[in-house]
Amino acid sequence: MSRYFPALLVAFVTMLDPASALATGFVIVNLDTTGEGLNDPTAAIPVGGNTGTTRGAQALQVFERAGSIWAAHLESPVEIVVDTHFQALACSASAGTLGSAGPTTVHVNFTGAPQAGTWYAQALGNALFGADLSPSTSDIAMRFNGALGSPGCLESVSWYMGFDESVPSGGISLLSVALHEIAHGLGFTSLVNSATGAKLSGLNDAYMNLLEDHSTGTLYPAMTDNQRVAASLNTGNLHWTGAAVLAAAPVLSAGVSHGHVEMYAPSILESGSSVSHFSTSLTPNELMEPSYNGPNLEPGLALQLLVDMGWESALCGNGSLNPGEECDDGNQVEDDGCDARCLLPPAINCASAARDDCAEAGAGGFTFTEKKPGAEVLKAQWK
Repeated sequence: MSRYFPALLVAFVTMLDPASALATGFVIVNLDTTGEGLNDPTAAIPVGGNTGTTRGAQALQVFERAGSIWAAHLESPVEIVVDTHFQALACSASAGTLGSAGPTTVHVNFTGAPQAGTWYAQALGNALFGADLSPSTSDIAMRFNGALGSPGCLESVSWYMGFDESVPSGGISLLSVALHEIAHGLGFTSLVNSATGAKLSGLNDAYMNLLEDHSTGTLYPAMTDNQRVAASLNTGNLHWTGAAVLAAAPVLSAGVSHGHVEMYAPSILESGSSVSHFSTSLTPNELMEPSYNGPNLEPGLALQLLVDMGWESALCGNGSLNPGEECDDGNQVEDDGCDARCLLPPAINCASAARDDCAEAGAGGFTFTEKKPGAEVLKAQWK
């Protein structure tokens, strides 16, 4: 059984650029009309590893890059198709929506579903089922603010198209926003009605299953509708209880309560933001917080959260060096020379050191396998 997720349907003619099909499993579908967004012919200077020479070409390269980053971390036998569109989104001179995204359809009770009576985002359902559950429908629908920097819409900022963190003053990394929005489409989103607390068609979903109101010790599925509304407003007490996030939580110095990572639960409901993000109390900042807080070019704890929901991934701690890792000593323990995100501590700079030098510097018994090659503020609301 499957269901369309009406709020996220995109009713535009699909125009697929053949060059946007990625070997890594993501396909970016261009829904923009002539001259806008991905088809913007405005000349642009290559920047931060992005070789595009028009604004549209650069935007396409950013989305392809975002897809390749997620594809390097997640496993699926089914191609992930992403509808992408620039348009004017809610905005003022001082604040605005940068982007919005979600799964186009959700599915329940298919062969391979880990839990019966539970909704799964289309891309995750496809990965678990092993084939496309809705072959005529794209998996993810994404929109980005095409009015950014124009009169009346965050006038002093603009999209930065580079693949690096050298974002100039007033720039917002489109790559960071794209990574964030793709995560929502992959399943990092609650299907519960935020205003009423009602489950989608009365059924649980893979995201809500791991949400807890720590003040009552109750998980979302066991709550009444009113209790879910109360939990979504219970700042500091709405927690994620999944094992993968729990294991990686030591990377945080704030935003963790009783070992659980806090989720975004402001005392006044923020539709589209409440519940479906990590808390803004997390330190260091995470990609999946509700507001942009600078360039963030890796999934961070969002990867572990998606794994908790059912995605397969080669995670940090498996003893093998995976994309985005600087080391992997077979665990997710802090202060042993290779941290819980498989990154080297700042004091150990192995960028140009010999392998045995790195092993010696990493006192504590870790085994240095290989150094990752060089990878390529204003608050504004995500959705």
